[in-house]
Amino acid sequence: MSDILDDDLELRVGTLQLTSDNANADNRVDNASDSKSSNKNKNQLNANPSVLSGADSLSSSTSSFADARAEGISNPEPRNAAEPERTVYPRYDVPFNRENIKDFFTFRKGVVENAIQECITALLFPEDGEYLGSWLLTEITLWDNEKERIVLLTSRLVMTIKYDFIAMKQLDFKKTYLDDLDTIVIGELVYPPSSLVPRLNGIATGVTTVVKDCVIDRLCRRPTANEEAKLFDPKYFEPRERNLRGVRLMWNKGEPLSLKTAWNPFSQDVPFITFASHPIFWHKDNEGMKDLFSSDQERDGTLEERAMYDMETFAQKLQRAIEAMTSSACCIHHSPIVIQSYLGVTSLLHNKISLGFFKVRGKFSF
Repeated sequence: MSDILDDDLELRVGTLQLTSDNANADNRVDNASDSKSSNKNKNQLNANPSVLSGADSLSSSTSSFADARAEGISNPEPRNAAEPERTVYPRYDVPFNRENIKDFFTFRKGVVENAIQECITALLFPEDGEYLGSWLLTEITLWDNEKERIVLLTSRLVMTIKYDFIAMKQLDFKKTYLDDLDTIVIGELVYPPSSLVPRLNGIATGVTTVVKDCVIDRLCRRPTANEEAKLFDPKYFEPRERNLRGVRLMWNKGEPLSLKTAWNPFSQDVPFITFASHPIFWHKDNEGMKDLFSSDQERDGTLEERAMYDMETFAQKLQRAIEAMTSSACCIHHSPIVIQSYLGVTSLLHNKISLGFFKVRGKFSF
């Protein structure tokens, strides 16, 4: 009997020891996984958040390009029900209003289409490769100036055309061959941490908003007490980033800009070019125009016309053209794009009054 009890005790002790060993092993595995995840998070935090040239680029992506706006819709972040709704203030990435956008010559029906067809006929030749698409985009220069440009894409090159939409004639063009590209960056347009441009942009936007509300609205009607308090809301003057996505094509082989090129506003040797969506993109297919469509065919035609001003569509077709080239060594990165502008007073004035676009300006047009 005592032998049976001893055997039973030994079995229980062995089972207990085995269970404790398994628990310790599980704890070691959990601790190892926690340490790996913490190290991974630390590495992500230490990663450089912006890209300027091919030398300091982040990880590349060989998968098909995904629109960030679609990702935001498909993967919405959970919102806390107790969190109060925030006031929506003017954003720089929705430029101009419906009335001001009509001052653009390119907003008139058929102007852009005729100009693009003229450029295709006069500037593209069979040796330039297969024609893939055309757009009207905003070029952002080294000095952060926005300019209206026609962009043609073929299987061999990207052609940037300066076009006079008033006189309807070509002024200048530049060819960039896809074989020469070594890096393409797609992402948000950002300024360096020490840049004063976001602060100046916030002050300019705040002053414009307050003056408009104080002068125009007061002349039309008397504001209520709540509207009176909103006129001088300090949030209107908060620093404003670009809040705009772009694509940068680079052929600098990872080398930094020389001082001669970086400090010369008239230099034509800048080894990269940056594009963003045209301002008309946000107004070509708004809610007020949807009721005017009499058929689905007209609606589809308007969506295709709106894509003509979209940088995302251009970036998708550009990536496909690069991937189709077996001889290309170009890397595609999805990272923020740094605009090296630190003071930016002239560019702020240039962009606020749209000097890079052909518009009706009172009694004059330029």
